[in-house]
Amino acid sequence: MDIDTSTLPSACGVYLFKDASGSVLYVGKAIDIRSRIRSHLQNRDDPKEAMLREHALTVDWILTSNELEALVLEDTLIKKHQPRYNIRLKDDKSYPYILVTREEYPSVRHVRGLHPGSGDHFGPHGDPLAVRRSMRWLRKVFPVRSCSRDMSRRSRPCLEHHIGRCLAPCAGIVDKDAYTMAVRGIREFLSGRGESLLGELNDLMWRASSEGAYERAALMRDIIKGLERMLEGQKAVLQGSSDVDLISFSKDRTAASVLIVRGGRMMDAVKFTLEGSEPIGGPSEDFLTSYYSIAGSLPERIVLDRTDLEGSWREDMEQFLSAKRGRPVRIRRPRGDDQRHLLAVSRSNAEEKARSVVRALEGPNSLVRLKEALDLEVLPQVIECFDISHLGGTNTVAAMAQFRSGRPAKSGYRRFRISREVNDDHLSMKEAVTRRYRRLLDHGDPLPDLILIDGGKGQLGSALDALSDVGVADTIPVAALAKKEETIYRSGSALPLVLRRDDPALKLLQRIRDEAHRFAVTYQRSTRRIDESILMEVQGIGKKRYLAISREFDSLDALLEAGPAEVARRCSLPSDLAERMLAHIISTKVRPATGHENSVSKP
Repeated sequence: MDIDTSTLPSACGVYLFKDASGSVLYVGKAIDIRSRIRSHLQNRDDPKEAMLREHALTVDWILTSNELEALVLEDTLIKKHQPRYNIRLKDDKSYPYILVTREEYPSVRHVRGLHPGSGDHFGPHGDPLAVRRSMRWLRKVFPVRSCSRDMSRRSRPCLEHHIGRCLAPCAGIVDKDAYTMAVRGIREFLSGRGESLLGELNDLMWRASSEGAYERAALMRDIIKGLERMLEGQKAVLQGSSDVDLISFSKDRTAASVLIVRGGRMMDAVKFTLEGSEPIGGPSEDFLTSYYSIAGSLPERIVLDRTDLEGSWREDMEQFLSAKRGRPVRIRRPRGDDQRHLLAVSRSNAEEKARSVVRALEGPNSLVRLKEALDLEVLPQVIECFDISHLGGTNTVAAMAQFRSGRPAKSGYRRFRISREVNDDHLSMKEAVTRRYRRLLDHGDPLPDLILIDGGKGQLGSALDALSDVGVADTIPVAALAKKEETIYRSGSALPLVLRRDDPALKLLQRIRDEAHRFAVTYQRSTRRIDESILMEVQGIGKKRYLAISREFDSLDALLEAGPAEVARRCSLPSDLAERMLAHIISTKVRPATGHENSVSKP
């Protein structure tokens, strides 16, 4: 990708990286589009950034008038295009909210998803049943209507009024001031400010009593008693009146958890399933974009793990979220034992959510459905999946993940150093598949029930050629799962197979594919550590200079190709040090081994 960044606007907006076919690979937002895209092009540390630069052909942009518009537009485009290098929330339209409508006599309702313009949304919440229970308690304490009656016409009070859950503004039984106070009580409680409301309610109760408005005073008294009981049930978890969201991710980045603390009290814990497996620079930025585009409120502080704060995105994200909140929002690592403890709780919630997703995919029904979908002769108890990983065409490796009965069998994982130094994924795939099954045949080991390839029709053809070379082309069924449209290509079928997004068979294939990809990327990163060990042997090169060199060059071959003068200029090194370093690389350079297959028990 060759982009003239001088033609890009230095303005707020959204940008889209696209491949040769025009498909969107990545959607991002920036306060300064030119500066942000330059950072993508210059980032040498993240292998996914290198893959993005390799596959992207063009970049488009859409200018917005402010940060809030960019935040909302980015989330909309991610949902529309589902880019490979973004993550997104799954089924975010189905999360439950409590809605307080904007009417003369507002109602409070339990709704699914956001309803823009209809009122104030509180949520999303984690458990729909808990939301319904909360609604029952709220309306006992604050008897606000939940109906959609026309308030401009008088009518008889309904059953809700007679059982004490509605003040019946439709019948004119309650004065507007008292009803408004009940609605405000709901808003304040859901915003975590119920404690500060108690003093004001007490003042209003005594004032109403002194004015002879005994019915209003009695209503205030009942609200105070109910509010006190509800606050007793909320545990104070942070000192002071902090509004904090504590966010954690599962280790495999398939789930996230948000602990919502308002006024120092725990309000809710929400867990999310994440889609998309290759976020640029980690999941934090994408998740915050998606979550706070649907969140009813923003806190003054967002707390993340230290590792989730890596990258240069934090300052921009704070400005975007501050624009939405109308007040400053700060994104920080945990401070004090209380926040560290809550973040650990959040992390446990995320891991449990990830495990629940895995359990749903590991049942026997998924395998039965996969057998039906691919028209297999036997149940695919053993599935082996291959993926290729490289960094800009260098350090090419292959990895294979093995699943047994729908679960990862990590003792069966394998990894391969690819012998070729050319950037050809098809030849690399053919080599890995050939070596794997030739070895199994030589040792008399059983073959898998299904081979899965991470790729499209071309990668499938390479795998079939490899199986033909070793003489088992008609023995093992092979399928390839293409990331772009999640289309399935199969051996023996000219037509691609497209399954529903929620099909258990597709979900299982995606999980196996994503695990093989994760394993391949992890192994590919580990092969680059040899660069550090070689460079650090040169006198005069320490950690700081090594990092400067690695930011400019992706591999030892790239250093040798550039030559000492270019290396010295780009890395700000003395000329004699650059010459000594390249001479050392030539004398000790380690070539990737050929024909070598590694077994691992802990990938």
